[in-house]
Amino acid sequence: MQRDWSLTIGHEPGLLAWLLLIACVGLALVELATVVRRGLARGASKASTTSDTKRTRAALASVVALRLLAVIALLAVVLELGVRVETFSGTSRRVVVLIDHSASMALADSPADAKPGETTTARFDRVRALWSAGADARERWREDGVDVEVRGFASDVTPLTRAGADTLELEPNGGASELTRALVELAEADAGEGAPLAGVVVISDGLVSHDRAGAQHLGAVVDALEVPVTSVAAGGPTIRDVSIAALHVGEFAFVENLTEFSAELVAHRCEGERAEISLLRDGELVTTQRVRLGADGERRELRFEVAPDRTGQFVYEFRVTPLAREASVNNNNRAFVIKVLRDKVRVLHVAGRPDWDVRALRTLLKRDPNVELLSYYILRDMEDTMRDDGTAPLSLIAFPTEQLFREELGSFDLLIMHNFDAATHGDYLGNVAEYVREGGSLVVIGGDLGLGSGDFAVPAFTKLMPIDMRSPLELVREPFSPKLTESGRRHPITAWLAEAGRGDWNGLPPLDSFNPASYAREGDQVDATALLVHPDRHAADTRLMPLLAVAEPGKGRVVTLTTGSTWRLGFAPDLPLIDGARPYDLLWLGAVRWLLRDASAERLVLEIAQSEHAVGDPVGLSVRTLSASYAPEPEVEVDYQIRPLDPIRAEQAAAAAAGRLTTDGLGRAHTRIEGLSAGAYEAVAWRADEAAPADDPADDPADDSAHASELGQAARRVFLIGGGGRELALVNADPGTSLLRDLAERSGGDFIEAINGDELPTDLRLADLDTLERTATGREDVPLWDSWIALLVAIAAFGGEWVLRRRIGER
Repeated sequence: MQRDWSLTIGHEPGLLAWLLLIACVGLALVELATVVRRGLARGASKASTTSDTKRTRAALASVVALRLLAVIALLAVVLELGVRVETFSGTSRRVVVLIDHSASMALADSPADAKPGETTTARFDRVRALWSAGADARERWREDGVDVEVRGFASDVTPLTRAGADTLELEPNGGASELTRALVELAEADAGEGAPLAGVVVISDGLVSHDRAGAQHLGAVVDALEVPVTSVAAGGPTIRDVSIAALHVGEFAFVENLTEFSAELVAHRCEGERAEISLLRDGELVTTQRVRLGADGERRELRFEVAPDRTGQFVYEFRVTPLAREASVNNNNRAFVIKVLRDKVRVLHVAGRPDWDVRALRTLLKRDPNVELLSYYILRDMEDTMRDDGTAPLSLIAFPTEQLFREELGSFDLLIMHNFDAATHGDYLGNVAEYVREGGSLVVIGGDLGLGSGDFAVPAFTKLMPIDMRSPLELVREPFSPKLTESGRRHPITAWLAEAGRGDWNGLPPLDSFNPASYAREGDQVDATALLVHPDRHAADTRLMPLLAVAEPGKGRVVTLTTGSTWRLGFAPDLPLIDGARPYDLLWLGAVRWLLRDASAERLVLEIAQSEHAVGDPVGLSVRTLSASYAPEPEVEVDYQIRPLDPIRAEQAAAAAAGRLTTDGLGRAHTRIEGLSAGAYEAVAWRADEAAPADDPADDPADDSAHASELGQAARRVFLIGGGGRELALVNADPGTSLLRDLAERSGGDFIEAINGDELPTDLRLADLDTLERTATGREDVPLWDSWIALLVAIAAFGGEWVLRRRIGER
């Protein structure tokens, strides 16, 4: 048993009190020094004997002693000084052995003089042999009073029992080598449990840090432990392997635009051999390269240029065809998730005649560099056509009706019919209807021509519209201020009005004309919804007359606007700006985003928290449902499936997981998917009352949104399980061996190389017990101030000083 004592302060003064206390003590000592100096001077000036001089000096020494004793006594009272006596029992110390069981420990390598790929031994087998041979050494540690604690480390730390440690119940299959995290846990551990940490033994291949910053952080953690770290290097210098060491890819790409994906290939002991590297998308081959491998450890960058042909999320994968006798084929592929976005949006804008409204919309679309605009004015009406001389040449360019409305219509993302006179083009409205049903987007803007003349009265076309177009709609010219509907307050096209407090059109310029329309009889079948209505006029069914309405027929989307005067929202005097933008811009940019299925405009939203998960981690899947008016839609049943993207695995099992969710009152539902093996997956969700999406949407190349939300009723996301991270990216053990040697040297531990036949040391380097922070088994605090003795000492010291000073002639 050992006892230690220390001085404690019971009352910690503030800064001002400390300053005052220091000043008082300083003054007392200065005054004391003055007394001593005068006394010595007085004794030297008198003609006194030697004995008198000695008595004077003895008296002065007594004065000094009494003054110091008095000051100490007063400080003890003011600071409430005490003595703490701590009792420590036992002399045991603790050693933690950290054993790496990450996937790189399963690699087989060889000594320096071996041939690549021959006479190999798995690194973890080497560790098992060393551990078994070191049983006597570990027993010797225990005999010396050392508590031995064994932990495995990979992605997480795994404590082992005594029996589990003796048999080394670990498998080298971890997804990472988090040595730094394991050491940080040691540094942060509660020192009150068990014996103090006196040493660490690290058994690993050293491939625990892939960059200089990580190695520096690891070194700083080792320094903070302040105990010797003995490191055991399990790797060998000779290995045969090809791996994808790093990826250089972004998170986004643009449809139909060339995008470069590159990867770094590292080969060991494969000089001169040829390797085949493939790039796959969702398990399907995209392109292949063949390269000749360079010298041992040489990095080679491979570049692939691809032009994605559709938008959505996709899993791309680099895959290297395995060579003979490779240490591992698990590092021959690396996968990543890319979101493909639209770059250029093709818009066909046809107008019946040039006016301010046409000019405003045309200017807005041309201003966006991502919009490829093809715009036409129709300057010849039906009367011009009827009185034409068919043999006379035209001064105007003929409108390419056949080319635009039949041959190339499907190449446009958005079609705008702006006060369009369709009298001479009625035969093509069926093509436009088919274009919409197959996923196209259409805008019909009113005026005195198209809607005013009833040129759209084609059944295939009108049944897709949110308003009734079967008969002409006269043009009424009168000022009015539209009214925002409840659906309009939530819809992406007009929600900005409500958010800016303009739901009643407050402060916005009035519009000056409109086509009085009624709601389509079959509007419910296409989810027709009015966003803006006339404030006073009513349709045939007594509802307020629709001005801006939307519909979702088939796979497409439609916007109808029965006024050609929205341009006033961009050019009126004293026009208010909303969040720095013109109201006209907000209206039409919101409409374009919704029509082109911007992610913020989907009605079924599928979310996965992250694109890559470790093996064994659950995958969180969330869905949100919105109604046609973009209000949260409760009690909606949503089916989902998790499908493997690997074609071979997909043939073996239609779905890795499936189920049905029901949204809550806020239109939300959540579930967790567990037990997925490593690989790439797609999550598909759809409303239960809709048909399930096709298993292979790529079979329909015309369906640009097959991988996403076509109707706002289905959604798709992709993700990776164990996507081939950095654990096996670098397999050469030489850098790891150097790292472990450096850790041992900087901490004062031993360095052992298992491949050379070294064994665990019987005399393990440990920190001295006196330098360790130990937990006391007993503690007693003895106050020095809280008793009559301290007060008596102070009084006696001051009284004795006063008496002596009087005897030597001081006041």
